[in-house]
Amino acid sequence: PVRRPHATLPAGRAVATHLAVLEAAKWLAGARGASHDGLTTLDTVTLATTTHPTARLPQCAVCGDPRLTARRIEAPFVPASRPKAAGDLNGHRALTPAQMLERYGHLVGPVTGVVKEIRRAPGSPGFISAYLSGQNLAMRSGTLAGLRAGLRSLSGGKGLSDTEARTSALCEAVERYSGTRQGDEPVVRETYRALGDEAVHPNACQLFHERQFADRDRWNSGGSHLHHVPRRFDEESPTEWTPVWSLTHRRRRLLPTSLLFFGEHEAPDGLWADSNGNAAGSSPEDALVQGFLELVERDAVALWWYNRTRHPAVDLDAFGESYIERLRAGYRSVGREVWALDLTSDLGIPVVAALSRRTDKPAEDIVFGFGAHFDPRVALRRALTEMGQLLPLVGEVTADGGGYRVTDPEPLDWWRHATAANRPYVRPDRAAPARTPDHWSYTPAGDLLQDVRSITELLRSRGLELLVLDQTRPDLELPVVKVLVPGLRHFWPRYAPGRLYDTPVELGLRTEPCRLEELNPTPLFV
Repeated sequence: PVRRPHATLPAGRAVATHLAVLEAAKWLAGARGASHDGLTTLDTVTLATTTHPTARLPQCAVCGDPRLTARRIEAPFVPASRPKAAGDLNGHRALTPAQMLERYGHLVGPVTGVVKEIRRAPGSPGFISAYLSGQNLAMRSGTLAGLRAGLRSLSGGKGLSDTEARTSALCEAVERYSGTRQGDEPVVRETYRALGDEAVHPNACQLFHERQFADRDRWNSGGSHLHHVPRRFDEESPTEWTPVWSLTHRRRRLLPTSLLFFGEHEAPDGLWADSNGNAAGSSPEDALVQGFLELVERDAVALWWYNRTRHPAVDLDAFGESYIERLRAGYRSVGREVWALDLTSDLGIPVVAALSRRTDKPAEDIVFGFGAHFDPRVALRRALTEMGQLLPLVGEVTADGGGYRVTDPEPLDWWRHATAANRPYVRPDRAAPARTPDHWSYTPAGDLLQDVRSITELLRSRGLELLVLDQTRPDLELPVVKVLVPGLRHFWPRYAPGRLYDTPVELGLRTEPCRLEELNPTPLFV
């Protein structure tokens, strides 16, 4: 870690010490004030003091109940009725973005906040709303260079308005914080074989190919956390397992703890958690729905990207949304073209990819965003706003190829060399009719409980199991869950047999399964 130099003088430290002594004396004398309920900082330039709020940890091992987190995780996940908020156009949630900010905005603070700050993404053009909310705890880096290089080193959020984007950024930061192991999570230490059918094999969720395990040194030599291949899981060696709840079978299942919670260092069993299926929401049901939709989105993207299949266009004009033309005009103003693809898979839930390329120089700097939702309008909206999060990274590129805001070699290689001509799968299949909103069969549901039940039955009909882990922290109470559906694909390069090869054939996009060596050699880098 980088050691920060002391930026104080002895006189300033002495003043701070005397202030602390004074506050302690006042407290002992019974003169209690707001300053005793927080942490006070002194600005030695202006001599102004600021009190930052603090709160007791309900799960504190000394003054609270250290079993709070464990009991929440161990309890069956029982979804309840949650009517959707009126006027929420970005996901059919129980609270609007403004209501979420009002309820949980106190979690943001430079000293005692779970989220240090929420700020506009540097380089964002005026026509997009993209915000950053601190380090991405799911993608830790041990070096300053790693933080600067990483495309995903920061948490962030997007939306059509600043309020939507700020709420999205807050939720992502809290989601990553809540998904970080803190030591009070329930664990069972045992071998996989001893646990029987209650245990889910990590390979069912990781989905690495045997050849990737055999060739892991080469995969890992590039240093990309996104493409790290762990060592083979030892079924005979004891490791820690944490319970998750199967909504499909209404029973407890067990998964390796290291596959469920982010850690600062590699776990003894060699496994590591990613944020796929992690979601914060306005209620546990909302978080579950959002986590599931992320799994659907990334599964569909993986099928498209690695098979390089051609897909129909999404007719942007047919949606009749004024924001779409505003965004397209904004992209045109910076020399860009925008289009969208329908990536909907066999699950039937609309999945959209939005893409944009430069039209005024040879390097097209292709950016993209993805979205999934029962409502195709929301799926498109999410894809377009997510694409805006990448735009600041390529918005100041110079004629000589400089100006990118990251140094990761994989996105840089893509932006400098990938074009719509040499990557035809990013372009619409002109032989297929463009999709309009009426292409998808969609009936709105007024309650999130209806969505949860529909999800459960959809997966059951496909022979898939819906698993959920409640990661909500008692001191925050912003609902966070991790959703897992063994068999659905991550969009990172994980090449085990299964849907990645079979589903494109079932959908008629390929006549025969792609061979491993035929998969897209460019791993997805977001």
